[in-house]
Amino acid sequence: MKFFKYISLSMILTTALFSGCKEKENSFENPYDGGIAPLGIQIDRQQVPVPAVGIPGTLITFRATGLMPHKDKIEFLFNGEKAEIDKIDETGIKVKVPGRASSGVTAFVIDGQLVFGPNFTVSGFVKKDPTYKVVAGTNGPIFNIYEVAAGNLLLLGSFTNYDNKGVVKRINSIVRTFPDGTWDRSLLSGSATTGTLTSLGIVNGEYFLAGGFTGYAQRGGINNITKVSNQATIDTIGVETYTKKSIYVPKFNGGTDGSINDLYAVNNKLIGIGNFRYYVSRRYDQPTSKFKDSTVIDTIDMRQLARFNTNGTLDKTWRFDPNATGYGGAKGRGLAGGNGGISKAIMHTDGKIMLCGSFTKFDDQPAGYMVRLNADGTIDPTFNMTEGADYYVNYVSYNETTKKYLVTGVFKKINGVAVESMAMLNYDGSVDQSFVPKRFGGGYPGFTKQLKDGLCLVSGSFKTYDGVNRQGFLITTDKGEIAEGYNNVGNLLGTVLTAFETKSADNKRALVIGGSFFLFDNLTTNNLVKVTLE
Repeated sequence: MKFFKYISLSMILTTALFSGCKEKENSFENPYDGGIAPLGIQIDRQQVPVPAVGIPGTLITFRATGLMPHKDKIEFLFNGEKAEIDKIDETGIKVKVPGRASSGVTAFVIDGQLVFGPNFTVSGFVKKDPTYKVVAGTNGPIFNIYEVAAGNLLLLGSFTNYDNKGVVKRINSIVRTFPDGTWDRSLLSGSATTGTLTSLGIVNGEYFLAGGFTGYAQRGGINNITKVSNQATIDTIGVETYTKKSIYVPKFNGGTDGSINDLYAVNNKLIGIGNFRYYVSRRYDQPTSKFKDSTVIDTIDMRQLARFNTNGTLDKTWRFDPNATGYGGAKGRGLAGGNGGISKAIMHTDGKIMLCGSFTKFDDQPAGYMVRLNADGTIDPTFNMTEGADYYVNYVSYNETTKKYLVTGVFKKINGVAVESMAMLNYDGSVDQSFVPKRFGGGYPGFTKQLKDGLCLVSGSFKTYDGVNRQGFLITTDKGEIAEGYNNVGNLLGTVLTAFETKSADNKRALVIGGSFFLFDNLTTNNLVKVTLE
């Protein structure tokens, strides 16, 4: 009997609890009371405007109803840029494409409320190359693009698929293409590497690959750099172990304990640059404590920069102090390098190296986030960084035609000159004050490339430039102004990491652009695109 009494009491309490909750719920006010009244504008976003494509200044008609009650308040936007309104009536609106408009969504704005219209394509000088046959791109970032023969391109990155050709058998981090972007299946890279490839150096026709990887084509014993043939097959050599066995190992016996971000070939040697601390090499003829075969890894303290001979040995004539004490008391070590990371390195044709990053000292000398080295590895005093930048420099590019550097970062001054986030430098390091950068909004620029004609391609996390909607993709003049007619391309989601200046099939100026992005010009585009610059 007690059991049933407890059940009855429990049911009463539960009923009372839910009843109380119900009463409390019924006491809530309508959350939509006092909301903004609907505008009553009707527009079919699938309906094509007339004309469907136009250059800045073109009058475009969009069909819509319900506009007349708001006639004196309406603003019309092309991808965020305000347009001049020519006419509004019961059937729609006629507007002029703004001078700095880009392709993207259109919208009505009335008292802060948005009504989206159809997408509109702004025609300009930058267009996707219709002869480039890449559809699916890659499934991972592309870090570098090299021309290797007759317009064929070698792409390096961190991917396992190229244009859906790697679905059955993976295409790991390296691919060669014909000029139209189609896959060159004759490259014999095999399984290549599941790591990251960033750079290529070519010495006497022999290829050297660098990045962040420990194996290539199922061969281990690699530390971020190895030698391959010009068909991308790994170059191996036979060695004898302690127990007199013959084994085949990578012919290039050398590397680093951290990733190599930039690799350059100069005077039949290779210079690797990254944020590593040690040069490493392997000895295969050493025994274990039980006198079995063992591989011993030798290390030399060699920070951030190392010059390799083509067999992988360290060139101790470059940035190396034989009298200094290295790791574990060993005699000899590399120079101090930067007290912060190196984000980008540029090799000049005369062997000089420009470096930028997060360091304020280099080789124990003051360096305002930038430094240039002579070909012998010493600091170049002719690159005048009296004050340097006041904060990180993320990227630097150099144009051999203009003899100028274009740098980007999160700085606000260089050598005392106000140059927020982007600056043009003369070869001697002085700020080119004819280049006047405007304000970036919503983020910072990262990648830069100054083209041969002086136009500057800029990419990054920014949303606007000089108040104009430029989602991650911008082309400026050599004076820092938005290049009229070259910014018609719509939004980019992600960032550009490399760009190769080339020609289209019909001999137009063109760029093959790689990076880590999944939207370009408002269309799904996986890390690779080719555009013409007309």
